[in-house]
Amino acid sequence: MHIPNGVLDPTALVAASAVSAGALAWSVREMRQHHARLGGALGGGAALVIAHLADVSLPGPYTAHLIGATLLAIAIGPWLALTTMASVLTLEAFLLNDGGTLALGVNVLVMAVAGVLVGYGAYRALLALGAALRRDSVGPSVWTRVGAAAVGAWVSVMASALTLASVVALGGLTSVGGVMETPGATLGDLLPRYAAWGLLEGALTGSVVAAALAWNRSMARLENATDIRRRTPVATPVPEASLSAR
Repeated sequence: MHIPNGVLDPTALVAASAVSAGALAWSVREMRQHHARLGGALGGGAALVIAHLADVSLPGPYTAHLIGATLLAIAIGPWLALTTMASVLTLEAFLLNDGGTLALGVNVLVMAVAGVLVGYGAYRALLALGAALRRDSVGPSVWTRVGAAAVGAWVSVMASALTLASVVALGGLTSVGGVMETPGATLGDLLPRYAAWGLLEGALTGSVVAAALAWNRSMARLENATDIRRRTPVATPVPEASLSAR
């Protein structure tokens, strides 16, 4: 989904960059009020770089790849995830030549702002719905969490795709300088392909969340078993001399 240079006019670039800058400023403000998981951000950022390297060419100047926005937001929180995604996109643009440097604000808007916030919002909404349906329990079930993560990841990809299509429709350039809906491809060409990628990302996100929840449950059981063993009193053996005296 990385937009290269030369696809959008200057007005669209400036407008998208302004929205992205505002969202980043708000995310930094929110991060100051909460404990930031910097270790998770570094690990998640490295995973994003690897995931973004597997680009598949689409019609026109477009590509498709895993985004990882929802999974990152679930792991470290939405505001830190937004900042981490923006940092990764900046590194990719300037060091890896993946996405145009002039279009960096658009790419941040598409994958960091729309991808992270919409995907995580869908995930939280589904968790709240699952908890409301299970009135006799403390919270949503494991399967609800896994399903919410998978659906949130698919929604994230579609939100990014629709944001991309909207920006290009408003500010796309043809070779002669005119405005068109989507240079090199129509919306009908792109959305089915992004929807398919969304299914793949949803399946991978759900699988990772399921594995993480299973790991946490296993570790919790191990800790409980260890605590029980520590709290169980051990019978003190009676000396043989005391028995003979009796």
